[in-house]
Amino acid sequence: MLAPLAMAAFIAPFGLLSQPKPEAPPVQLPPVSADALDKAKLNFPADFSAPLNLLVLSFARDQQDEADTWFKAAGEAQAVLPKVQFWMFPVSAREDVLYKWWLNSSMRSSVPRDEPLHNIVPLYVNKQQFLKSLAIPSEKQIVVLLTDKEGIVLWRGEGSATEEKKASLAGFLKSSPLAH
Repeated sequence: MLAPLAMAAFIAPFGLLSQPKPEAPPVQLPPVSADALDKAKLNFPADFSAPLNLLVLSFARDQQDEADTWFKAAGEAQAVLPKVQFWMFPVSAREDVLYKWWLNSSMRSSVPRDEPLHNIVPLYVNKQQFLKSLAIPSEKQIVVLLTDKEGIVLWRGEGSATEEKKASLAGFLKSSPLAH
């Protein structure tokens, strides 16, 4: 007869004694305060007003063309998906007040007149902590996050808005009760 310890050693590799793994907590936008380019003071995720929010996070000036592809895609989808609010979050390291003013003024002057300044919100954060909290491994590409009103990440993409990525997002939105 096998001793109980020997029996456990025999059965364990087959998963008969394994415990279910606890679910990882959801990835969520950390609380952050910032000034939109229209100079409105905002606190996220508290100031999300729509049930769903599409966040485009960029990390360098040369990523603006990638971010603009999502801005264009969001504009096209706005009529179809009025419950999705679009946000552009250029993410920078914490800086002094003068630098923030200069950078925000520069961004404000470069935005075309027909684009809303309220939805462009430069974030000055501890980048390492911010990226870690959102499970973003690299700043090499823009990151696109679809969140609920509480900032919980429901869908994610990276890089330019290709047809495949837009289809993936559209498929997710079609199945989401929050989008209807």
